[in-house]
Amino acid sequence: MINYSILINTCDKFEDCWNPFFTLFQKYWPDCKGKIYLNTEKKEFAFDNLDITSLKVASSRPELNNSHAKWGQCLRWALENIESDVVLYLQEDYFLKDYVKNDIIEKYVDLITSNNEIDCIHLTDQGSPGLYSSPFENLQLVPKYHQDRISCQAALWRRDVLLQYIRDFESGWNFEWWGSKRAGILNHGIYSVDRNWVKLGNYEIIPYLFTGVVGGKWLLEVVPLFEKHQIIIDYEMRGFFYPRRMTTSERLLSKIKRVPVEIREVIDIIKLMLKLK
Repeated sequence: MINYSILINTCDKFEDCWNPFFTLFQKYWPDCKGKIYLNTEKKEFAFDNLDITSLKVASSRPELNNSHAKWGQCLRWALENIESDVVLYLQEDYFLKDYVKNDIIEKYVDLITSNNEIDCIHLTDQGSPGLYSSPFENLQLVPKYHQDRISCQAALWRRDVLLQYIRDFESGWNFEWWGSKRAGILNHGIYSVDRNWVKLGNYEIIPYLFTGVVGGKWLLEVVPLFEKHQIIIDYEMRGFFYPRRMTTSERLLSKIKRVPVEIREVIDIIKLMLKLK
């Protein structure tokens, strides 16, 4: 029996992504057998013919004191409310564009369940790179000290292992960067699909846009996808993302704002090293 959960990580300000996400999910993953969780903060969401659990992780949290929860807090609370040992991590703007290869997903759920040396399987060629051969078909081991060992792209995780990488104060970007540094210390079995097999635009296990929203604004690539599936969106609410170079003052201000978190990250790494010494 296949036993795993699908966690769509989100927050309430991305509510406008949920309907298009599940419209495409329902079309392109009709044989999905995983239990679906939507990591909302306080909102409930339902979609016809899909059994979706809205986690509402920030409801009744006195520690928030009317402030917004951090990305890391919400992710941890979500995982603590999921019972399955294996979790497929997705985000609300990973809009499916073709049929998911469910047989491969289930094969890897079985593989991670039956092999203690596998803690994570990255399912795309856009996240963590596997560079070392492994005994597992079409999987490569991600180097222990690779700077991109941890990624927020689609991946199967042992739930208890993923929890070890989360820090309440982190953003998604911090989780990837500093989580990769923690991964060099914790030394879990992190694997990725062989990039000679899975290639963006050629052969994908979970074909989706990488990603649909950047900096709170829509990427232009969502427009033809949504039009193809008669998904109506008011694009003016977010506007579209157009890349531009940051000014010198903007880069400086960004670095200054990151200093307190960077200090916490360094202290956390030192504590982790001392704990495992």
